[in-house]
Order: sequence, then structure tokens, then C-alpha cells
Amino acid sequence: MSSTPILSVVVPFYGVEDYLLECLESIQSQTLRDMQVVLVDDGSPDNSIEIAERVAANDARFQVIRQKNAGLGPARNTGFEHAVGTYLTFVDSDDIVPHRAFQSMVDSLERTGSSFAVGNARRFSRTSGVRQSWAHARPCARDAVATHILERPVLAYDRMVWNKVYRRDFYTDHAYAFPPIKYEDWPVTMRAHLDALTVDVLKTPTYYWRERESGDSITQQVFKYDNLLDRVVSAEMVFDVLDRQASSAVRSMAHRHLMEIDMVAVAQAFAVAHDDDVERLLALSKRFVDRLEPPHAGETRYNQLQYHALRSGDADLLRDLARFRDEGGLVGGTTVSRNRVKPWRWTLNYPGRKNAATPSKLYELPFTSLTLRSLVTSVRWVDGVSDAHGAREDHAAHDALEIEATAEIGHLEATDGDAVTVSLVNGIERVPLDVETFHTIDASRHRGPVGLRFRVEREQIASLGAMVWPLRFEVSRTTAGVRRTTMLTGAGAGSPQFPRGRFLTREQYMQPGLTAGNVYCLHRVAFPTVLTDVTADDSSLTLRGSLSDPARKVSIVVFRPGGEVEFRATVSEGEDGFAHFEATLDAAAVLAGDSPDDPFLHSATRRLALRTEFGDFDLTWVDHAGDVITRQDDVAVAITRSRFGNATLISGPVLPSVRRVSEADGVLTLRGEHLGLPVVDHLVWRKYLPGSDDHVDLPVEVTRQGTDFVATTTLVDLVPTEDLPTQPGAPAADYTLFFVDEEHENPVAAQPAAIADLPIEHLTGGRTILATSVAGGTRVQVR
Repeated sequence: MSSTPILSVVVPFYGVEDYLLECLESIQSQTLRDMQVVLVDDGSPDNSIEIAERVAANDARFQVIRQKNAGLGPARNTGFEHAVGTYLTFVDSDDIVPHRAFQSMVDSLERTGSSFAVGNARRFSRTSGVRQSWAHARPCARDAVATHILERPVLAYDRMVWNKVYRRDFYTDHAYAFPPIKYEDWPVTMRAHLDALTVDVLKTPTYYWRERESGDSITQQVFKYDNLLDRVVSAEMVFDVLDRQASSAVRSMAHRHLMEIDMVAVAQAFAVAHDDDVERLLALSKRFVDRLEPPHAGETRYNQLQYHALRSGDADLLRDLARFRDEGGLVGGTTVSRNRVKPWRWTLNYPGRKNAATPSKLYELPFTSLTLRSLVTSVRWVDGVSDAHGAREDHAAHDALEIEATAEIGHLEATDGDAVTVSLVNGIERVPLDVETFHTIDASRHRGPVGLRFRVEREQIASLGAMVWPLRFEVSRTTAGVRRTTMLTGAGAGSPQFPRGRFLTREQYMQPGLTAGNVYCLHRVAFPTVLTDVTADDSSLTLRGSLSDPARKVSIVVFRPGGEVEFRATVSEGEDGFAHFEATLDAAAVLAGDSPDDPFLHSATRRLALRTEFGDFDLTWVDHAGDVITRQDDVAVAITRSRFGNATLISGPVLPSVRRVSEADGVLTLRGEHLGLPVVDHLVWRKYLPGSDDHVDLPVEVTRQGTDFVATTTLVDLVPTEDLPTQPGAPAADYTLFFVDEEHENPVAAQPAAIADLPIEHLTGGRTILATSVAGGTRVQVR
């Protein structure tokens, strides 16, 4: 390390012995090596200090500073006092940092000279997997260099300190310091945004923000009075900064964010507040809302109602509104009442509707807000030839695509007598399809007649003549005399995410899936390059397939951030009139010099293409019935398929995975590959308890069959004796399949072939049991 490191990383820690090592290892593995890491022990009561000192003893870049407990903000300030790098960043000790994060942000600042760089963030947990952080979706929606909050007011939503790299002289010149409260980030980051010369924004995730099952992090203790007091004090500091420096556009954007997050947190506290705390909670609320701009026209009606109740100090209404939201009253949209005298008027059935002191306009629902919403829940080919259904020779076989979906007009209760129609849309042509309706789970998480099932024959599609791709589906529903029509949109968990495709003709492949605007369509791939077979040995993968056009120079290319890896292929002419290729991918060569994209799952996803003298072509894997896996030491390398049906290479830890799922007579059967791991007696259905890291594990009956395992579960055994949803609208019980032994405690992934089998719905004793996939894992939910 040079005398002045490029980057100083400040990591305060307190009570994080379960997470700290993973955080520090993610920092150690950064591609940016020249850094100083200041670990600040904020009087931690557990064994975190031993972990920090062990890492520091083995890595000279790390140093440990100890202090009495003072809170996260002061601990960050202490770390900054010891920072000497040209650049500065902060990391919370239960989070993790992607491999190239620091390098990418520092490189950007070196190019632009900006005051600091902002990176995108993802949330992660063991049961919910990895997903985009809501708070960073808008400000980091696209890359932008040398920009500013005055130019992009949406950066007012960027309130966290840890997804940034600052120039240390900028940070020092403005004398930033974190206040000794919770929610200490935003007053500093808002000042920094307004003080900056320019900032760089990276769409690429540079930070992974942990979401604990235990609910014991700062952001999940939202309703305690002291926590709310800190939230309001933080907001008042932000108000002060905005009043001094912000433009009207930035001020309005920040106030909007304060209403969406902080005001809701304050209002929801009334659901659990003791009677003795109500008066001081009302006084605190008044401090906050007196400085908050009134709701803008686009704010939700419920937020407007809670704002009105806070302004008026109506404790009874606040309690009713908070409990209604807590109990799931907003899930799926509340019901409405129709005015008998003026039937064109609709009123939302929210608490306080008949309270004379509450403005009636806050309960009025415009007629245009009664919109039809849909969600595809199942996509399957029926009456086909077999599961090996993709061969080009089968393109004339008689089969049909069967789609199940939900379609309901928001706020209206669907009935069995509703009129429902579906049409196949080809340009301006509408082809009516037969529709069957059925009862299933609706948007409010109740059972109702919102399900619809329809089929489109492959021969019917082929007979359309001139086709305007992609083909779409138009849905119409009439409820309570209100008729709404929309394109079929959205893809639920399971088969809609990884649907199987079919050949329409020898030269045209048809793939269901989403397109722009979230519309569910039938896409066409003309003259596809087809992957027909994949085999594995101890250290390589062999791919075979066919090309529509002959080529002399053929290879398989693996696209990696650090550079392409190319494997030569042999080509031969087949009796079917197509050119056939074969290439072997060496796992060691694929992995050499590469690193995981995902610091939580330790996995990487790489695009594959067939390269010829005519260009690069995606490989359409039409017969995918399961991933093909080989190993390189302790890393699994596999060929899988993307949501669009293309062959993709993935790598990650060696763990069992589920390849197929089926149900018969109430018994769920999972088939997968154990990869030599001791799956017998080590697969469990894990259910986390609300607000706790505690969980219940139910054993799974497992047998080994060669390289595979078979796991069976009687579904009725998963029905809980007591319903314990983790949040409003959540299932009564939610199980994730885990592999647990001395070295592992991991959710079991569902391969695309298994996801294509899902969802599977089983009804017993008035309960709905749904086998599905969430975040790539294998789940069973009970409602």
C-alpha cells in the first residue's frame, strides 16, 4: 500500500458478529487493492471485535479503532478522523460490496473530476434473494457523469451515505459530520449533493444492503418513540438544508420522499402506540407536518388521508388509519361504494369515511381509476408431443399454448357473472379465444373468480398469414356494469418467468414472455441457432447444435467483464439440411481471471453466443429439461437457459438444486442434483417467524438415486396450526427449501426447468397451498 492510499474505507461495527466477516471479505476482494480500511469498534458487546482484529492481523490495509458506544454517526466521524486516502467511502458492517464497486466509482471520479460518485444498490436476504433497492431505483435508473441534483432533482431520493465514494478534500473542505442520532445519513448527503461541483451516477449496483429476517436493524425499529424522534430531528435538519440551498424542484422532490417514507412511518406508529404516548406522539407529528409541504396531486389517497389526520391531530382517526394499513387493508386496493343517487360517483371504503371532520373529497375515487389489471400466473404447452418438444421436425404437431392469468378491475369485487373475453392480437386484427374463468387468489390475497384460462393453438397461429410480431393478448372484463379492456401484462412467479417455446415452422421459433411495457407476448425468433444437446464430464461442457446458415469459422464465445473467452467448434452438414456444430468448453478456462458478479450469492452469469464469419448469434435451447453442470474445484459451472430461452453460462458455489417439480395426491416431489453433497437428512422446509431470526425447520424425506436426489413432502403437513404472516397480505406460512449441514445454510435454487413446472396449487381444508419460486429459490406458501 502506498503512503497515501487511493481510497479510505470506514466501517463502524456494533453487534454484528453474524455478518461482519462477510462484509470485510467483500472489501478484501475488491479489484481496487490500494486502500486503507478503518474498522471502528463502537463498544460492540459481542465477538465482533475478535473478527475485526483477526482480519486486521492478516491484512495490513485494515486497522481497528476502539471507542465507547456512541452510535453509528459518531463512529463514522471517528473513522473519518483516521482516514488518509485520496478518496473516502463508508460501509455498514452488515452489508457487502460487489467485487468491482470501489474501482468503478474511483475510475469515474478520476475521469470526470466530480466531487463524489453515487452507485446503485440492491437489497438482499436469505429468503428474498437479491433485488433492486426501491430507494435507489429512480436516482440510479441511468448512468450520468458530471451531473448535479439541481439538474436531476430525483437525486433527492438518494439519502444513504454508503453507496458513494467522495473526494476526501471535498468532504474535508465542507466539514461534514454525522449527528449523534439515527437516520443520520440524509442531512449529510443532502448537503453534499447541494455543495458538490458535480456528481457521477452509476446504474451498476455498487452496494448490497442487507435486509435482516430478525427485524433488529435500525431501519426496522421504526415505531419506537425514540426512533421516531430521531427520524423527525433528521427530517428537520434536511428541511433546514433545503430551505438554505435547494431549488424549488429539489425541495418538492425531497418533501415528496419525506411524505412517502417518513410521514408514513410517523403515522403508522399510532397503530401500536400506548395511550400514555399518544399526546407526545401527536406533538412530535405536528413538529414534522408543520414543515412538510402539502401532498402533491399525484400522492396516494391514503397518504393524503394520513397527512390530513396528522395535521388535524385526530388521534382516533390516525389509529384507525394505521391499523387498517397494518392489517392489509391497502393490499390489492380497498373496496369502493357506489352512490345510489349519482351512480357515476365512487367512494373508497377507508376508515373515517363518515367522519364529518374529514374532507369527503379525500375518499372520492375518480371513475378513471377503476382500471383493469392482469397478471399471468401459468404458461404451459398442452396436448403436445412430449417434454422434448422443441425439435424442428415437430413444428407441425398439434398442440396449444395454455395461459392462466388473473384479471380484475381495481377496487371492484369480481363475481361469477362477470363477462370476460380474451383476443389474440395480430397488428390491428383481433382473434377471439375461448375463455374459462375460475376461482384463485386475487390481488387482495383472497380467493375469488378472477382467474381466467385460455388456449391458442399453434396451428391457429400459423394460419394467421401475415403476422405482426410480437403477438399479444387483449383482455376485457365487465364488473358491476363497468367494462375495462387492457393488454395482458405482467408475469408472476413460476412458468410465466421461464416458459417453454415451440417451433412454428422449421425456420421460426416462438417464445412466450414479456416485452416492452410489461406486456406478455408471443415473440418470434427467425432462423434460430439451436442448442440441441449439452453434456458434462469432470471439468468441461460440450455443446452441440444446428445453424440455419452454413458457416466455415465457428466458435462458442463466453462474454465476461474482463474479456471474452472463445472455444473453437467443429462444423458438419447434417441429413436434415442444417449445419451442425460441436464445441467443448473447459471450465478452468471459463473461470480463469473471472470473479462473481454477486457478492452475496457468489455467482456469475455470462452470455453465450455462437460466433461465425457472419456475426454472433444467441443459442436457443429449445429442449432444456435441466441445467448441465460440471465442477472446477469448489465452483460449479453450468449451462442453463435465460427467460427468453437462450443458453447461458452460470458459475457459483457447489450446492444442490431442484430440476423438476411435480404433485400427485397432495404429495410434492422435487427432483434435483446433489453434486456429491449430503442431502439426505439435510434438506428442510424453513419458515421464519415474524420479526425474528428464529425459524422452524420441517424435515424433508430425501433419497439419493445416483447423481440425483428425490425429495417428497406431504403438503398438508405444511399447514400451520397458527397463521403467522410476516407482513400485511403475506401468506399465513411461507416455507423456503434449505440445505443445512455443518458447512452450509443455503436456500436450494430452482433451475429454470423446475420454475417452468410451477406454480402448483393444491387445495385442502379450505386452504390454498402454492408451490412456487421466489428469488430463484424453491418455496411453498400457505394461504
